[in-house]
Amino acid sequence: MVAVLLVFAVAEISLALASFPKAIGVSSGPASSKGQGTEAGESYESFLLSSESLRLSAVGWLAAGLVTLQGRVGVVQGQYSCNCPDFVQRHAIIEAWKHIVGVRLWIAARVELEQAPKPQVFAEDAIQCAKCGSIRVIRYGRSAGKQVFKCNDCQTKFREGLVKGAKYSPEMVSLTLDLHFSGMSTRKIARAVNDQFDLHLGPSSVYRWIQRYVPMVSEYVNTLAPQTSETWHADELFVKMKGGEQEKQYGQRNMAYLWNVMDRKTRFLLASKLSQHRDDSGAIAAMLEAKKNAHSSQPERIFTDGHRSYREGISYAWFHDHKPEHIARAGIKKVPHANNNRVERLKGTLRERVKVQRGWKSMNTQIAEGMRIHYNFVKPHKALDGQTPAEAAEIGVQGDDKWFELVKKALTTELKK
Repeated sequence: MVAVLLVFAVAEISLALASFPKAIGVSSGPASSKGQGTEAGESYESFLLSSESLRLSAVGWLAAGLVTLQGRVGVVQGQYSCNCPDFVQRHAIIEAWKHIVGVRLWIAARVELEQAPKPQVFAEDAIQCAKCGSIRVIRYGRSAGKQVFKCNDCQTKFREGLVKGAKYSPEMVSLTLDLHFSGMSTRKIARAVNDQFDLHLGPSSVYRWIQRYVPMVSEYVNTLAPQTSETWHADELFVKMKGGEQEKQYGQRNMAYLWNVMDRKTRFLLASKLSQHRDDSGAIAAMLEAKKNAHSSQPERIFTDGHRSYREGISYAWFHDHKPEHIARAGIKKVPHANNNRVERLKGTLRERVKVQRGWKSMNTQIAEGMRIHYNFVKPHKALDGQTPAEAAEIGVQGDDKWFELVKKALTTELKK
């Protein structure tokens, strides 16, 4: 019976004594039997009560009964002291005084409550405060197209979203990515979004989103294993690049090279690698990227044009594995199943996007990878009966807003790391 009362008393006092020190006048200043002493604030904060001391304090509390909240407790030379008349007159014969026991028990309860983990028991669709974790949250209007919430406990206002601290929602980010890789410039996107949603989005923000979110989406989609066929096609595309080299065949200046490798059956673009020169290093990087993104699906044959770098790229990438057959000089007018028409058609699609641009400014741009993602997962293909190449390769995303689903999956994967 005594043990049950002890447990009950400790539990009840731990919850009820949050305002106890203020009521009894716990002081961080001088206090003693004569009202004088030393500083006690640090003693309170650093005091950790052992389980045995807590048990004895609880016994003392129960024996004392109801406490008259009239004492002022302090610490003098490592000993607790109280300035109430009872302690002044009888402290020599009573070791565990009721006010002192109450303060010690309050310290133990406070330490225990601060160190104990806060349980999180709430519904899956509950909105949790970003600061204190409470679910006592109400809707508090909208800002920049995002829902604003207010916590009734700590009065903090916050926005819901996968991107913490972001001013714009993932839906807005995905919309701008879709518009850009569909052919609109960053300035036109900013103007259209500002007119439609009454925002103040700048073109530089759109470009920063491309540089930030495309690598995240790329990292996610590259973990998926497409079901490709035994035949691949490869070709390179000239793109305008600031500070690029002069192309030798046609004499064009400021050029870079985009190496593309795609699957024949699904039209899935396995690699789209940018290089400064039209040489072996560019072809090797493209073949290594295609081999990695194909996972277990490896080709039996690869069609290319007559450039010698493809031979080196294929030999290097499959040096330790079964080397696919290299069919070079596969042009447009070759016999059926020996031409490179499908990758040439891909080049036409890519040219529609790059020809309206004045040029790419850096080799670190994410535009090439963004175009690959858009071509594979967003743009439907007429030859695939309206499917995207990713759907034909059995790794398509669900939903009408493909870019939003990709950004959401990428962010969710990033948060789990």
